[in-house]
Amino acid sequence: MTILKWVLALAIGGFLIMMGVMKFTGEAHIFPYIEYKAAAAGLPMAGLAYPLGNYLTGALELIAGVTVILPMTRKIGSLLAVLPVLGAVIFHLSPALGIVTPSGYADPKPIEALANGGPFTAADFTGDTNMLFMMAAGGLLLAVINLMLQRNS
Repeated sequence: MTILKWVLALAIGGFLIMMGVMKFTGEAHIFPYIEYKAAAAGLPMAGLAYPLGNYLTGALELIAGVTVILPMTRKIGSLLAVLPVLGAVIFHLSPALGIVTPSGYADPKPIEALANGGPFTAADFTGDTNMLFMMAAGGLLLAVINLMLQRNS
């Protein structure tokens, strides 16, 4: 059982750290897409999705990823690890994002495009995929199993 707990903690922790780092390097394209959809729908404060939502989510992912790996903080980390992936699944199931999302952006990349004043149009997005939803759903499954195992110890 101890090996299984370590494997799950390392898997969900590594996943969250990888996703968190992507939010800070400009490789995560989903928040500019959320901003685009929110602005197209006329929602107030749509501009906060990127970069604020990007950075806050990335920070939560990094904190949860590190705390779920460390044995002394694993219980709280296991609870924290559920939050970002649950939020991702909820967003993907809502009209704010959807299950099928763009697979990326045409050039320029999101940070460069925003630095040049945006805004985005449908032509700025490339391809459609459900990969991000599947990653979020898989991450949620791992995080919940990990949380249940940690709570029982």
